[in-house]
Amino acid sequence: MKKVLLFVLMVFCFVIPLTVYAEEVNTDLSGTLEVWSSGEELGRFVEAFNKQYPNIKVNITVVPNADFVAKITPTLASGQGAPDIFTGESDYVKYLVNIGYWDDLRADPYNCEKYTDDVWDYVKSVGTDSTGAIRALSWQAAPGSIIYRRDMAKDVLGTDDPAELAKLLNSNEAMLDVAAKFKEKGIKMFASWKDIMNMQFSNRAQPWVVDGKLVIDDSMLSFMDMAKTIVENGYDLNVDPWAPEWTAAVESDDTFCYVLPTWGYQFVVKPAAKKTLGKWGLTEGPVPYVKGGTWLGIYKGSQKKDLAWAFLKFVTLDSEAQQNYAKQYGEYVSLKSADMALAEGPGEEVLAGQNLFAFYNEEMKKIPNDLMTPYDGQINNAFLSNTQAYATGALDKDAAIKQFKEDVATAYPDLIVE
Repeated sequence: MKKVLLFVLMVFCFVIPLTVYAEEVNTDLSGTLEVWSSGEELGRFVEAFNKQYPNIKVNITVVPNADFVAKITPTLASGQGAPDIFTGESDYVKYLVNIGYWDDLRADPYNCEKYTDDVWDYVKSVGTDSTGAIRALSWQAAPGSIIYRRDMAKDVLGTDDPAELAKLLNSNEAMLDVAAKFKEKGIKMFASWKDIMNMQFSNRAQPWVVDGKLVIDDSMLSFMDMAKTIVENGYDLNVDPWAPEWTAAVESDDTFCYVLPTWGYQFVVKPAAKKTLGKWGLTEGPVPYVKGGTWLGIYKGSQKKDLAWAFLKFVTLDSEAQQNYAKQYGEYVSLKSADMALAEGPGEEVLAGQNLFAFYNEEMKKIPNDLMTPYDGQINNAFLSNTQAYATGALDKDAAIKQFKEDVATAYPDLIVE
């Protein structure tokens, strides 16, 4: 009798999850799904998605990021030719989250909250509007690091251990002290001082806009002085991010680090590291940070919400799909379970065996609150431009701040700028 009960219990335990999964995955869904994306990466999921949903054709139209908001907004307003799913990059995703064209993924037929406990809190927060509705989710998370040369660290600082280096780089002042030591050896500390702004955003107490008013956090004013110190002392290559010299620094003998999120390793360091293979490492800077990412949501006027949900769920909430994607493309993903599983796998040859998922998992646990606003894209650019004017001596600090405020007031006349 006991054996019979045990057998029944085993069958119950194994069959029930499979039954639930079969109900949730309707492989008979068919039709054509229209997706607008600002990049190519989302298309990497389509082949695997079609193995599960062979009768859904996914058409992805790539709209250049610089043109995306200008093209998508009137299309959504008219409803003519609007996609079923559209994406939003980090610089403007909060604008899209709050203008009301994405469905609330908490509601029927989605009920996403059954799954979102597995999503990193930051990713979920960015896709949540001011009323608490979850409008968008992502397959990406973009925590940051200092991506450094182990051989140079060993030579100049006496250690290449990530934990020991984190102690030496635990403040902006400490980073500048280390930069001076590298300069003595003829080595630039940073590829570009502009990269550091990615990290500086996480050092703020307040976002750019609070209650309709521009706020310049004290940490951003300190960053302006840090940028000037770097430029005046020649602590970086004096080039913009993505310039040929900036990219070439991966293989150079005179540049110590990049201050970049996960995509900096994936798209910049890893593909270029040939003679520097195995000479790179990841360490923590003064503050944990996150910068970048692509979110996607379902257009509220879509007539194909069942197809749209199948695709969005596969991309953003399917742990196995994300693990397979990350293994193939090396991208850090948005589901905790996927990143935790990948942390148990092999390390990166470029990073001398360091496992990037294990490193970034610890960073994600420390990420501060989401400080993104709908205004960030243009405000960030205006601040960077005026910080450069100050750092290079074109303007003094007061004049640079004044010009920044004027630029923001011009771009956003609805904001209070004092």
